[in-house]
Amino acid sequence: MIEYRFIFQGGPALRFQVELDRGAVDPVESGPHADWARLCTHQCATCPLKPAASPYCPAAVDLERIVEQFRGVLSFESVRVEVDTPQRSYAKTCDAQTGLRSLMGLVMATGACPWFRQLRALAGTHLPFASIEETLFRVAGSYLIQQYYVATGGGEPDFGMVKLFELYSALWEVNQTFKRRLEMACMSDANLNAIGALSSISQGISISLQDQLQGLKEQFAGHPIGLPVASPGPVPSPAQELRGISPEALPGQPKSPVRSP
Repeated sequence: MIEYRFIFQGGPALRFQVELDRGAVDPVESGPHADWARLCTHQCATCPLKPAASPYCPAAVDLERIVEQFRGVLSFESVRVEVDTPQRSYAKTCDAQTGLRSLMGLVMATGACPWFRQLRALAGTHLPFASIEETLFRVAGSYLIQQYYVATGGGEPDFGMVKLFELYSALWEVNQTFKRRLEMACMSDANLNAIGALSSISQGISISLQDQLQGLKEQFAGHPIGLPVASPGPVPSPAQELRGISPEALPGQPKSPVRSP
């Protein structure tokens, strides 16, 4: 479980707990729900769900309480966000939309949305307030680990990450549609800007995946993974590396005695 706490100056703290291995929320048992959470309200064009079987959008049901709690919060409002994960704790004073973006991303990745649940593997190593570079590193690393298991299982791995590009292109569209859904529910811009930030990250990864990865390349340059190459001989001392100067001529070194011919 991961817990988020939003502590506003002069106001009550908002607390949200997210179970990482939770199942889909039963909309009937957890209802009633707002009209904006209905599946047919701005349903994503690529959504495989049918209103007859799934009357409510899984992501909307998951986020409904959060959206309601942040109705009157402005995106630029300062807040202290504290996050407790099973491994460690994080804390940051930031604008509301930054903390909300991290929370929404975690909730959607651990929910029942057919698109967002493909990011579930990232939830186990959730990193609050992640930058685009940190997100790219984790996304690409997680995907390549998955492809390793595909390869060792006899499947055809996608080490070129073509399907990852396609996934984030689709997620950008999903985020854009979900933002229109939230416009029906919001009285302030914090929720909308948080979803907008998630959409921008998805777009950034999908449009310039190769360029972004190229930017990370220098972190690996000159540091290949494997057994270190054996040195061809003894490592010279700093004094011996000074060409043209004998060790005896260095300051502090004893001079050899002069011998008579």
